Amino acid sequence: MMSRLIQNSARAALAGALVATAVAMTFVAERAAASEAVADAPAQQMWLLSTRQAPRSGNLEAAGEKIKYWRHTDNPRWEPASAKDLIQQSDPDAPTIVFIHGNRSNLNDAVCAGWPVYRQLQRCGEGHPFTFVIWAWPSDRAGRGPRDDAQIKACYSDAQSYYLADWLDQLGPDRSVNLIGHSFGARIVTGALHLLGGGQVAGRSLTPEPDRAHGPLQALLVAAALDADWLLPSRRNGLALSQVDRLLMTKNPRDPVLKWYPLMRHRGGPEALGFVGLIGRGQLGPQREKIEVFSIANSVGRAHTWAKHLASAGLRRQFARLAFSEPSKPKP
Repeated sequence: MMSRLIQNSARAALAGALVATAVAMTFVAERAAASEAVADAPAQQMWLLSTRQAPRSGNLEAAGEKIKYWRHTDNPRWEPASAKDLIQQSDPDAPTIVFIHGNRSNLNDAVCAGWPVYRQLQRCGEGHPFTFVIWAWPSDRAGRGPRDDAQIKACYSDAQSYYLADWLDQLGPDRSVNLIGHSFGARIVTGALHLLGGGQVAGRSLTPEPDRAHGPLQALLVAAALDADWLLPSRRNGLALSQVDRLLMTKNPRDPVLKWYPLMRHRGGPEALGFVGLIGRGQLGPQREKIEVFSIANSVGRAHTWAKHLASAGLRRQFARLAFSEPSKPKP
């Protein structure tokens, strides 16, 4: 009887060892496959992420598979992919640049807006590896007029801020990310940064995690369609600056769209950040050292479109500076 028990125990121990060995080999194989995928991947990659089919209000936590991914290949064509593919197939040591377009753009417009940014980064990067992501959100024309359209997109941008913050949270603490937002895209960026800092946007917040961490973050806000005081402490996006190493923003008092921003909610409302610049900068303390505001009035003039901004050589230089140079640290 005792001999049989010993034999059974030996068999169980052997089976357990085999299972443990198989698990370990599987883990090693998966790590090797992931490393091989990164090694075989091109140094400069372009991805398309679309939240156009994801919920635009209500419960956003169940968006799941409604957020779609594609990777641009050398064929050239867009191949369906997943969030896991993006993380595994891109170089974690290379910068990830996320471009978020502005209002009144369909999916094709989003790609056409992001493509020249990718090409500019290729030219300026001189072979430097990077991952470029076009963030496509539902900004097609809506409502009965410009004010209705702007109010609807302002609500959509709140949802997009949540999606972007959650996505950045999943990238992990080792990946350097640079965000470029145009118009309402800049509104999405600052909202996401505020959420990462533990704040709320439209009553939503990320699930509390005591050990939440992300890699270095920088942002470029172009023709930003958000209130000029939102980045101040205790204001709507007051925690955004705490999450970035550097924040660049354009200013253009000749922008014909941002000129009417105060009428989006009511007559005499607040001015837009991209129109007048940051109001109350002195209230930021040491955080103000992270901010650089540069005027594009002479190069862009009376325009708000992304195509016109791309024609500005000064702005194009900022893309590469954001992606490939080390940010200056704020003074203590």
